[in-house]
Amino acid sequence: MLVFRFFYLAMIPAGAYYFFWLSVRGGNRQAPVCWVVFVMSEILSFVSALISLFGMWKPIKRRWRSLDALRPALPVADWPTVDVIICHYKEDTEQLRQTIRAAMKLDYPAHLLHILIADDGFFPTSKMVERSDIGLALYQTCVEEAGYDPLLEETMNERGLVEHYTVKAGDDLPRHDCAVEAHQFEFGPYGADMYGPGALPRLSLVARVKPADAHNKAGNINNVLSNSNAEGKIVLFLDADMKPVESYLLRVLPLMLEEQRSDSLQSQLIQAEDPELGAGTSKSWQINRDIGFVGCPQRFANVSGDHPDYCAHRNAIYYDGICTGRDGFGMTDFVGTNACWRREVLNEIGGFVYGSVTEDTLTSNEVHRRGYISRYADEDLCWGEAPVTVAAALLQRQRWAKGAIMNGMRIFKGAAKERKEMLLSREKPSELSEFYAYRRQQRKPNNTFVSTMFWLDSTLYPLLGWGAFGYVFCAIFHLITAQAPISPTSTQSLAGAFVTYYLIRYGAFFSAFYEVNMTDVLRSQQCWFSYSFAHTVGVWDALFGGAKFGWVANTGQRHRRSWLEWFNILTLGALLSGIVWRLFAFIVIEEACSPYENFGAVAFGGYVAWMMAPVALVSLNERLSSADESEREGKPMPVPTPIIAAALTILGVVFLSGWANARCGIEARG
Repeated sequence: MLVFRFFYLAMIPAGAYYFFWLSVRGGNRQAPVCWVVFVMSEILSFVSALISLFGMWKPIKRRWRSLDALRPALPVADWPTVDVIICHYKEDTEQLRQTIRAAMKLDYPAHLLHILIADDGFFPTSKMVERSDIGLALYQTCVEEAGYDPLLEETMNERGLVEHYTVKAGDDLPRHDCAVEAHQFEFGPYGADMYGPGALPRLSLVARVKPADAHNKAGNINNVLSNSNAEGKIVLFLDADMKPVESYLLRVLPLMLEEQRSDSLQSQLIQAEDPELGAGTSKSWQINRDIGFVGCPQRFANVSGDHPDYCAHRNAIYYDGICTGRDGFGMTDFVGTNACWRREVLNEIGGFVYGSVTEDTLTSNEVHRRGYISRYADEDLCWGEAPVTVAAALLQRQRWAKGAIMNGMRIFKGAAKERKEMLLSREKPSELSEFYAYRRQQRKPNNTFVSTMFWLDSTLYPLLGWGAFGYVFCAIFHLITAQAPISPTSTQSLAGAFVTYYLIRYGAFFSAFYEVNMTDVLRSQQCWFSYSFAHTVGVWDALFGGAKFGWVANTGQRHRRSWLEWFNILTLGALLSGIVWRLFAFIVIEEACSPYENFGAVAFGGYVAWMMAPVALVSLNERLSSADESEREGKPMPVPTPIIAAALTILGVVFLSGWANARCGIEARG
């Protein structure tokens, strides 16, 4: 990381000189509008790089450990109880079935596992206390996955396998802000059967009758945490499409432990029983009470390996780069799924935090604000399905951008305060807990600068992305007028400012993400342009549109097209038209004079068009292709390469002939 740190620090003075040169010496005063827009875009891009790359200052790759192979060993009796909460709303129940099966197969003692389906679509509205069609299908799925045949009702009754159905309402409901009624269906096993050979983990379905303000996913989760019989010391959150591998808990839980040294203060304060580690017989390990949660990356089967990922769903820059960097500071974000949380921490903050459409990030912000740290298991431990259409991807990015602004506004306004009325009742803290609380308080001031940088990165990225609009404007302006935004007085001047700055900046960027696949790096750069409009709509919605946001399935099956796609399509069309116009104007209007200005415009416009093309072509394929939906999902519009190559060859010869016979071409030949 020394190379990255050198380039990162050098980027600051290089950027300062570059902007001085751009403002005083290198700007094209013959095109003041384009010049000013370009300067503003460069400033936004520089600030974005400065903030986002800071997180890569000290990335960390954690040593592999498995819960069943710790040295010294941790007895199975001391393994913590785990609630696996699978969040479901309107996703297809067959998709959810695969997630339930994966959770039931986790390599972990069945009697320590409790699988809970947090279903928010069981009751269609707060005024209809009856099961919806999807609720009935979900119930049937749970019965089948619990190992019972719903057709053998008599056998089920004889064996006592009918559902245990409880309803909490009124004074019996511990928490009213997230539910009017809480309905829980238990599918067993029960009693001694939990410990029998080959027993499955307990399986429950928890639904709620929603209040007027249901708080979306955050309210659904809080209903399960507070109004059901979920009581595991560790809580694993999964989206409906995210299927954990069997070794998930064995690989993640060790990151929540700390080894005790006999001469440590913590060891001297350990009581006879650790409330978060089973029987408490181990004197070598205990839950690290500084940790709030441990997350892992989202992996998507439909864009893994050699599958094309034109919309950057893999998000490798974030999961393979930024998350490892933030892990070095103990401040990796929670992305809403694939993370194990300590129940005690969730109780302390009152469950998931309300006030944003991205409640996951807001909740992790609150945890970090209180001095807790998070860790990151950089392994392929959970697999889901990425959006299959550009429309769904754009709506997803719009929601993320809206949530980023809402989170930033909430923190900026000082709304993230201690919510005493939301805290669940807790016993008097032990001496050990008080020690850890003191240690967190001591760490908080040291995290102020780091957390501020991360807050700026998470909040401002939709706004800093406006630089893409500036580059698009300058490229089109350059193509139409042949007026560049910069006009260096000499090659030495250009090399001393522009070239030096970009060499250092790209050195910092590529040294930061050298372990990320270069194709994924390219896709992230292309999607920075393609998602800029969706981000802008998200910002507008956050400022003026209210807190609600329509549901979008992860796979995007219900969203084949969106009006947001037209920005990319029309922009690509404008750029390609501008390139044709510039080549035509160069020969016919300018009589082949000023080739540098004209070909510079074509190169600039071609670069921006290359950035915009992949996502725009996928959108066009969705609209123009006659193939089946499954065949055109995530694929760009087919380009007849041989025909285009033949046409360009002919047109190229015609263009060169026109250049040679134009006035400046004839003069150049003497």
